[in-house]
Amino acid sequence: MVYEKSTRGFNEFASNQRTLSVRERQVLLLVNGVRNLDDLNKFFKQDQLLDTIKKLESEGYIQRPQEQQAQHVIPAAAHTSQITISLLEIAEQAAPICPTKLATVKGILIEATDDYLGMMGRSIKTKIESCEDETSLRQCISSWHMAMRESKLGRESASFLMEQIHQTLEGNIIDSTSCAQPQH
Repeated sequence: MVYEKSTRGFNEFASNQRTLSVRERQVLLLVNGVRNLDDLNKFFKQDQLLDTIKKLESEGYIQRPQEQQAQHVIPAAAHTSQITISLLEIAEQAAPICPTKLATVKGILIEATDDYLGMMGRSIKTKIESCEDETSLRQCISSWHMAMRESKLGRESASFLMEQIHQTLEGNIIDSTSCAQPQH
């Protein structure tokens, strides 16, 4: 099983406020959307790793990649309430986002990717360009932010740009009337 950091997981490293123990942060740091549990097992004892992974997932620091979530099959013996919750979560994940906000955030991400990540940011840029909903946008922001933090050129600008992105998503930069739904 492969996990990736959620926005909350990335924020654990981006902010100065620590909420996890040292071991939990170590596991979170190594979760990258590519390493599976067997790979992580090389660094940690299996029982400790599984407990930590369960905690990180239940508290929203990590998640299965979106492709795995879509392929995840609910067993036939699952309770109706679990199925209902799963369907609600899927509907909630694909929440519509104001097209102006989406375009603005994508513009910030693409411009910074071109400026700071260059050739190394090609795959991230492709993902950003294909974002159509808030869930995929937040996943792109997470990947982009980690790449920026790891880049020599982008490291210094990452915090400022993340603040710009958060302000845009919260509606503090874009005029809220441009995102209002038409009333009939």
